[in-house]
Parts: sequence; C-alpha cells; structure tokens
Amino acid sequence: MANGNEDRGILLNVLAGIGIGVLVGAAAGMLLAPKAGEETRGDLGKSLNDLNDKLSDLGKTVSQKVTEASERLRTQMTQKLGENGDEEAAG
Repeated sequence: MANGNEDRGILLNVLAGIGIGVLVGAAAGMLLAPKAGEETRGDLGKSLNDLNDKLSDLGKTVSQKVTEASERLRTQMTQKLGENGDEEAAG
C-alpha cells in the first residue's frame, strides 16, 4: 500500500514539474521575443491551450495508472485473503 502512495506522490511531482516548466517556458519566450500585443496574446492563448491539452493527456495517463495499481492491489488482497482462508481450513 505504501508503494501506491509513493507512486501517487511521484506522479503529482511530475504533474507539478510539467506545469511549472510550461509556464516558465512560455513566460521566458514572451519576454525574450518581443512582439505586438495582439500577437503576444495569441501566442499566450495557444500556449495555454497546449498546456491544457498536455495536462488533460497526463491526467488520463495518471488515471489509467491509478486504475491499474488499484486492480493489482485488489488482486493481491484477494490472493492473500484466499491464502488465509486456505490456512484456516487446513488448521
């Protein structure tokens, strides 16, 4: 069970890192490449849409990984409970 919590913590750190990296990169790009206000706003909107798409994809991946981990845990618990039941019946 601790492994599942550890996996979630790692995934949250990855999500946070990606989000911060995209925001810092977008801000640096705007500051280092001066453009007209309308063009900058368009680029910012595109960057935010890209970030939204990436976070959506990442959220789907995280959801899939959590579902897989949950199913593995359920299988392991069922096996353990079955083993304990077999031991009690034999004892």
